[in-house]
Amino acid sequence: MRPRPLQLLDHRDFPVLYVDDEPENLRVFELTFGREFSILTAASAEEGMEVLNANPVAVVLSDQRMPGVTGVQFLSRVRELDPDTIRILVTAYGDVETLGDAINDGSVYRYLAKPWEPEDMRLTLRRAIETFALERERTALLQELSTINRLSRALHQEMDLERLVELLLNAMNKDLGFDGGALFFFDKTGERLLWKGLFPGDGEVSEVLKAIEFSRPLAGNFLDQILAGQSQHLFLRDADRYEGPVQRWLTEVSADEIMVVPLTGKKGVIGALAVDNRRGSRSFGAEDSGLLDGLGTQAVIALENARLVEALRESRAQVRRADRLGTLGTLAAGLAHEINNPLVSIKTFLNMAPEMRNETDDSFWGDYHRLAQGELERVRGLVSTMSRLGGSDTGESPAPRGPVPLADVVREGLGLIEHQVADQGVRFQLEVLDESPLSVHGLRDQIHQVVLNLVLNAVDASPSGETVALTLSSERGEEGDWAVVEIRDRGHGISETDLEMVFDPFFTTKSPDKGSGLGLMIAHQIVSDHGGSVEALSELGVGSTFRVRLPLLASGEMSPVPA
Repeated sequence: MRPRPLQLLDHRDFPVLYVDDEPENLRVFELTFGREFSILTAASAEEGMEVLNANPVAVVLSDQRMPGVTGVQFLSRVRELDPDTIRILVTAYGDVETLGDAINDGSVYRYLAKPWEPEDMRLTLRRAIETFALERERTALLQELSTINRLSRALHQEMDLERLVELLLNAMNKDLGFDGGALFFFDKTGERLLWKGLFPGDGEVSEVLKAIEFSRPLAGNFLDQILAGQSQHLFLRDADRYEGPVQRWLTEVSADEIMVVPLTGKKGVIGALAVDNRRGSRSFGAEDSGLLDGLGTQAVIALENARLVEALRESRAQVRRADRLGTLGTLAAGLAHEINNPLVSIKTFLNMAPEMRNETDDSFWGDYHRLAQGELERVRGLVSTMSRLGGSDTGESPAPRGPVPLADVVREGLGLIEHQVADQGVRFQLEVLDESPLSVHGLRDQIHQVVLNLVLNAVDASPSGETVALTLSSERGEEGDWAVVEIRDRGHGISETDLEMVFDPFFTTKSPDKGSGLGLMIAHQIVSDHGGSVEALSELGVGSTFRVRLPLLASGEMSPVPA
C-alpha cells in the first residue's frame, strides 16, 4: 500500500477487514462492497489478528458484541499492532460512556450504529481510506524531508568536487536504496552528456556504460528533454522507441526502468541524476521522482559551490604561475640590463686589444684595462648575488642558525661603516628601548647584511650634517612577540609610486655606479626567510623609515651564536 494523490486514489489498493461473529453480516458486507473495496473478513477477534498478521490492512471494522472480547478491546489490540490502521466500531448496544472512552483514548477512530445504511458505510470507508492514505503520505514525506535535510547538510559541507560526487552516489545507493544510478555533467558546449560517476562503480557493466556516448548526433532528443528541465521515465519494454545510446543503457543494466532527473542550476541545466531498478526492486512512482528531484535540488547547489571552489583554486594557481613568470621576467630584464652595460665596455676593450697590442698607450692599457676589469668584476658580483637569491649550491655547507642578539649585530654594523659615514658628514644615533636582550633565531651574517643594506641606503639618502636614527624595541601581538628595528633618515623621501617598487629586483633611484637595485630585494628575502617582515614608510621632503620585524626568542633560548 503506497500513498498517492487523492484524485488518483484506487480504494482497492487499501484492504478493509470486517470482524463480526455473525456470518450473515460478513456475507452481506462482502457482497455489498466487494466490487469497490478489497474486503477481508473474520468471525472472531483471534481470527482477525491472524488476518492482520498475514496482510497489510488500512481499515478495520469490528462488531462490539463478540464472544470472549469486546470490539473496543479488539481494536485496542489492533492499535498496538499498527497504530496507523483506521479503526471503526460497529455496534447496536454500546453505551455512550464506553464509546466516549474508546474514542478519547484513541482505540476507535469513529463508530457506526447497527443496522448501518450502505451509503453511510460506503462514505465512511472512503473517508477512512483517504485518511489512512494521507497519513501514510505525510509520514513518507516527513521521512523523505528528514533524509533530504540530512543529506543536504552532508553535501553542503563538502567542497572537494570528487569527494562530493562520491558522497552523492553513495547517498543515492545506501540512503535512498536505489539499485544503481549515475551522475552526468554536460560539457561546456551542451552538446554532450558525460559520465561523471556511477554505482555500482566496479565490474564489466560499469566499463561498458562509460563507453556509451550521449551526444547530440546520437541522442539529440534525450539531451533536449534534459536541457529543457524535463524528468524522463525510461522503460525496457519500450526500448525500441528510444535512441541508440539510451537503448544500450537500458539493456546493459538489465533494468525494467530508469528514471532521469535534470540538475538545474542558476545558469541552466548542468547535468542529470539517474537511478534504475536493475536488481528487480519495486517499480518507480511519483514519490521516487519527488525524492530524487529533492536530492537533485540540494545536490546541484553543492556541486556548483564545489565547482566554484575548484575554479577559484585553479585561478589562484594561474595567478601564482603568472606572478612567478612576471617576477622571472623582471629579474631577466633587470639582469640583462645590468650585464649589458658592463659588457659594452668589455667588448670594446677586447675588440681594440689586437690593434693596440704593439702600442704603449698608457690610457688604453692602464685606465681602460682597469675599467674593463672593474666591469667584469661587476658582472661576476651580479651572478654571485643571483646565485644566492636562487639558493644555488655554492659548494659550501650552510651555516647553522641560532640565537642572534640584535643590539650586538647593529653595533657591529655601525662600527664597520662609521669612518666611511663620517667622511660623508652623516652621524648615527642608536636607541635601545627594551631593557631585556633582543635576540632572534637566524643566521648572524644574513641579519648583519640586512642591517648594513638598510643603513647604507639611509646614509646615501641623507644630506651632509644629518643623522640616521636607529631604534631597537620589542612588540607584542596575537601572533607572538617581535623584535623591531627601525632605521630613519632625513633625506628627500620616496614618492608614492616608487615606494611600491622599492623591493622589486633592480629597481633603484641611485646612479648606476652606486647600486644595482638588489640590496633591498635581498634584505626583504632574508627577513622573509627568518619569518619576519620589512615595511617601508616615506614622505617627500621629510625622510624615510624602514621597519624590520623578526620573531623574538624567549629568554630561555638566548645562547648567542658567536660572531
